[in-house]
Amino acid sequence: MTEIIAERQFRTHEGALVAARIYAPHSMGQSSEWSCQVEIEGLEAPYEYAAIGVDSFQALYLALRALCAHIDEAAATLMFLDGRQGDAGTPLIVPWSSSPSLKAEVYRLIEAKIREELEAGR
Repeated sequence: MTEIIAERQFRTHEGALVAARIYAPHSMGQSSEWSCQVEIEGLEAPYEYAAIGVDSFQALYLALRALCAHIDEAAATLMFLDGRQGDAGTPLIVPWSSSPSLKAEVYRLIEAKIREELEAGR
């Protein structure tokens, strides 16, 4: 495997350590494709996934998306830093193939909802 470029550690409600890692994307030999490996250790079942993309950016994006989706499935049992149990602090990553103007509108709606939540003290 290549070098680890990002790692986040969580704790379970029992205090056990869970580590999520992303490795640097690497070219797949003679192919024009790239691969990016992710892994999670410390859950009931370890998780490993290799995302394949047309370039290093897409491979990294797909790997982060898969890693966050897997962490989110287990989030109810995890804590990040001193946060509450169930809040893993993962980003919302949404694949997009629609218009740029709709994407901008979705971002505005998300930001407005976040502001509402913060103002409500939640």
